[in-house]
Amino acid sequence: MCNEDMQMIFEIVIKILEVVRFLVPIILIIFCTIDIFKIIVSKKEDEIKKLRKDVFMKIIYAVIIYLIPFLVPFILGMFDRLFPMEYDDSWKNCWDLVEEKVKND
Repeated sequence: MCNEDMQMIFEIVIKILEVVRFLVPIILIIFCTIDIFKIIVSKKEDEIKKLRKDVFMKIIYAVIIYLIPFLVPFILGMFDRLFPMEYDDSWKNCWDLVEEKVKND
């Protein structure tokens, strides 16, 4: 199953995930800086509360997005341990092979 076409697809997906994991914190810092500046400039108490909540939610969303590549394999591994099934995991072996190759490049 781990032919060159599958490896190419996995490589593209892995690279996209790496870019997302890199860009999300940068975008978060930019938008939070803008919101914090708005908080400093704002004189209205209710607007300050709303902006604080927005900053907090953006941080939570960014952490979740950043952790998805770590959480999904962990959750699937836990599910597999709790409910063992007979299946072909050659795609996972192929994914691990391509991921190691991308990290070494």
